[in-house]
Amino acid sequence: MHLIIIDTAFPHLRHDMTIAHAQMEHTGTMPPIVSLAPDVVVDMMMCYAKYLVDDGRTIDATDFIDTLIYDDEAGDVPPLYSAWLWLAHMMLLMDGGNYTLALSSAENALHQLADITGKKSDDFLAILDALLYNLAIVHHNTGEDARAVKELTKAQQLCERLARKNQERFSPMLMHLVEASTAVIKSRSKQLSVLAYYQSETERYTRQLENSEGNDLREGMSHLVDALKNEGDIMLNMGNARNAVKYYTKALRYLKRMNDRLGERELRISIGLARALLRIINRRAAAEQLLNSLLPLARKLQTSNEVIEIENLLSNKNRNVNIMTLLKSIF
Repeated sequence: MHLIIIDTAFPHLRHDMTIAHAQMEHTGTMPPIVSLAPDVVVDMMMCYAKYLVDDGRTIDATDFIDTLIYDDEAGDVPPLYSAWLWLAHMMLLMDGGNYTLALSSAENALHQLADITGKKSDDFLAILDALLYNLAIVHHNTGEDARAVKELTKAQQLCERLARKNQERFSPMLMHLVEASTAVIKSRSKQLSVLAYYQSETERYTRQLENSEGNDLREGMSHLVDALKNEGDIMLNMGNARNAVKYYTKALRYLKRMNDRLGERELRISIGLARALLRIINRRAAAEQLLNSLLPLARKLQTSNEVIEIENLLSNKNRNVNIMTLLKSIF
């Protein structure tokens, strides 16, 4: 977990927790809260949540944060505090590789921010900046570099403004954002070179098919399917969903000529097609219909990873749209 993000985004508490934090460092537990005022208790809990995250106690941090965000008896947690808790919750999920639930946490954090009237404070903007960074990392790791680049660009611009006002607090986070942006841009440059390679491969295999027959025809068609599928993957990662649909559809068409039986190869390409359709506003219903038809096939083929992927896509189909809408309302 990138503690720079967690620390920079942590909001100023209403009460001084210096002594309480020292006790946490010494005992590893939260100091007694008996007879403390409710708002002091909430600040103490926020301090302890951050202490657990900083200390690397992932399970304890997750359980404690879950208590704060889900348990009504935890006290009246201000929206800004709740937004940070959801941010920390998101990062804990990201550390575990659970990007689907991480997006859900981001959505909940943005809902909290959207309810805040004063949207110009440094604390508010710091949490928003951290969420943009996290969203970029999630999208980069799930093959959506086009989204990641946009989110990192917004995050970097916002952090530059904040660093001009408070260099000590925001400069480390800005450096972190610049490094992340460089990594994603390099990834996109590599994708462009790989795309050029597969495009040449597609042209070569297409020419070969014109003069092939028998086993040579089948082998050439198989290579062409792979090249088209790879082009579709890269187009999707780069944000060109419409072209991705064309490549996936063409690949499936050649596969059907080779074999009427639906197998794992057809399943993988069809999932890619559904992913692309989900990103086209007027094709989302078709994407959902396709995913629902693929789920029984994935179960029949006993491809557990694909079953999970399809279920995640079905449960997550509106989440990115909601996040984009919330971000637009906040900006």
